[in-house]
Amino acid sequence: MVSRLERNPGHSTHQQGPELKDTIKITRQDDMMLALLSLLALRLALATGDLLQHGAPPTAAITSPVVMTECGLVKGSLEQGVNVFKGIPYAEPPVNQNRWKAPVPLSNSTGTCWSGTYDATTFGTQCTQPINYTDLTHPVGNEDCLYLNVWSPSLDGSDSLPVMVWIHGGDLVDGNGSMVAYSPNPEVARDLQFVFVSMNYRLGPLGFMTLDLLSKASETRTSGNYGFMDQIQVLKWVQSNIRNFGGDPNKVTLFGQSSGGTSIYALLASPLAAGLFHRAWPMSASAILNKTSLEASRDNQVFLTTTGCADIQCLLGLSVEKIFTDSPWTVYPSWAMADQGNIPVKGQFYGALAVVDGYVIPQSPMDAWKQGKAVDVPTVFSNVAEETDKYHLNITTWSEYRSEVTRQLASFGSEISNKLLQLYPESQYSSPKLQLSDLTSDLRVICPMDVVADVADRYFTSFTYRYIATQWPSQPVQGRGRYAFHGWDAIAFFGGIKDIVPNPSQSDLDFTANLRREISAFVKTGEPASRTWKPTKVSTALLGSTTTVTTFYHRDQCSFLLRNGFFSYAWIN
Repeated sequence: MVSRLERNPGHSTHQQGPELKDTIKITRQDDMMLALLSLLALRLALATGDLLQHGAPPTAAITSPVVMTECGLVKGSLEQGVNVFKGIPYAEPPVNQNRWKAPVPLSNSTGTCWSGTYDATTFGTQCTQPINYTDLTHPVGNEDCLYLNVWSPSLDGSDSLPVMVWIHGGDLVDGNGSMVAYSPNPEVARDLQFVFVSMNYRLGPLGFMTLDLLSKASETRTSGNYGFMDQIQVLKWVQSNIRNFGGDPNKVTLFGQSSGGTSIYALLASPLAAGLFHRAWPMSASAILNKTSLEASRDNQVFLTTTGCADIQCLLGLSVEKIFTDSPWTVYPSWAMADQGNIPVKGQFYGALAVVDGYVIPQSPMDAWKQGKAVDVPTVFSNVAEETDKYHLNITTWSEYRSEVTRQLASFGSEISNKLLQLYPESQYSSPKLQLSDLTSDLRVICPMDVVADVADRYFTSFTYRYIATQWPSQPVQGRGRYAFHGWDAIAFFGGIKDIVPNPSQSDLDFTANLRREISAFVKTGEPASRTWKPTKVSTALLGSTTTVTTFYHRDQCSFLLRNGFFSYAWIN
């Protein structure tokens, strides 16, 4: 057990961990009441102007909001008129004997809460992850990383503002809850008048390692999906604490993009998440989540062989660097998923980090839904039109396009490639890059997600909705793409277009406004704003500066791909 008073969360390459400042001496529960009374007195003094009459600096309290949580007081900052709390710990550090275990909630009874007022003005360190996708074996970040962040436009509990809980993407391998342009911020909280929460959760081998050796040492006799357990712990924290931050615990929308969307797909089938959220918005999620623990443990046996470990204590004693170096990033079926933006090779399937473990995810989500075991809440299933845009930067001519499609589809036979060349005709595209991006996006992401959305629509009692973001950014975005690229809608929702597009156009700003209009209504009511946008079985919305509606998106293309077994080649993780 590591006390919050005994550790230094350290530094990541992107962020600095919070430093504990013992500004008010608190011991245990008896003294917590005294601290709460002090806080109430402080707020009353501010309301009556008593502090100003006695000469206290008027900005001291205004710029340092203080809120009581179950674990003690936290002090934040005021940014653009929004109360911001960064790096609040939500579980014990998952290190030493807590590695590869469910998160352990902080508790006064076990002495793992903090004394005094926690300084929540700096983002917590990000979870351990590869330094980049070309160097998967040199980790950055820290194992001690279970922190969350809160942005609230009002701390008045009587407001009961809707709450949106964000799960970042990154293939379940990288990312954090405070990335510029890709996370909540004061501006979106202020404009929408919602309370936002983001989190760091365990990633890669520390968050999703499945091994028989770990399962045998577990109370649940399962292993893996620790990152999902972290997310569930954050949702529990929200239920217990968010009212003091001005939020309504009975109106929580869970939203995430890429592997954040995949996480929501998983949690919609997890009994551990039931009752913890009331709306869901998975964006650009993976459709495949069916690998069993037995299969994953067999695949991951190479990790044990490489480390030389034969018992649990050996695993717990491994350095983080050793864990990352010896993980099966490139050993087939590899975790790196090198071909996810391209046409697949027949019979070649890549390694899954998320697994059907029998505990967090008792069975694959769609099977659970069909059996009436869904976390049944209103859900928006969404994609962008060119999910794989950034992978096709080198396609410049039509002949290159035809050659690439024919070559990559060779393992499926010439009839398949010839038909797909017909279904994505050159006459309908302004460039071969766009043409190939549409084909691979449909094959890998959009058409499989149509299947997921259709199953949810059929078996949920709640309404489900489907949209495709079709509007392009006004100019190419370095490293991301030219068209409606992966993550474009999440960036737009957060107001992050200005951070990636110099001098955004009016159409860029209108896309943000329209997306926020639709989602804000959904968060508040469970239905989008546009009355013409009906549930999944009736319509698919095409989102841009305005919302238009179609019956089917790429119906002929998806029908052909799904009929010929390409659902199995959908994105994993």
